[in-house]
Amino acid sequence: MKRFIKAVSVCFSLILVLTALGGVKALAYSERPDFFDFGESVLKMDTGATKEVWLKTGYNYTYFVGPHSSTGTYIECSFKGGSEYIKIHIGQDETEKNVFFHFYIDDERVQNDDVHDCIEVYVQNIDPAAVETKTANDAAAAALNNYAGNNAEFNAYYYYLNYKDLQEAFGADAEKLFNHYTTLGKAEGRTASKLLK
Repeated sequence: MKRFIKAVSVCFSLILVLTALGGVKALAYSERPDFFDFGESVLKMDTGATKEVWLKTGYNYTYFVGPHSSTGTYIECSFKGGSEYIKIHIGQDETEKNVFFHFYIDDERVQNDDVHDCIEVYVQNIDPAAVETKTANDAAAAALNNYAGNNAEFNAYYYYLNYKDLQEAFGADAEKLFNHYTTLGKAEGRTASKLLK
């Protein structure tokens, strides 16, 4: 009988411990917990949405957005060490299904430039019209590689990809891009012979 009561007591104690642990808030997984700690590291967000995510770091940092298609996809943050809520924005016209926001330490106290972690966003409710527009724009941009005016100094495709202002002003019109480069771009020091990083 004593064994039975002891076994019941152990089981009851185990249930209490597991119940207590279930109420503990676990922070999101981080590749570099000594540098970055996120409230969430994997999110689902609709196009056009904004979400606040908690970030804690002891160092100043910077971020960049991996492949994405919308200028409305970005983060509002302080770039400073501490604890804060950052705002993640997904553009209404975003067409990428997965967008990665890469965080890097940018602090003189850390000599390694490759201290990195990220937040991944699964983009939901992508607008089919935005996908069609992007596909058409990508095809038109790729056709710039075959422009007859391309030479060692000027490549319409590179010039187009290097400068967002030219994409907005001229689209994938090779003649307008070439005319801009010869009349203004070259004098402004713009690069048209390779891709800028």
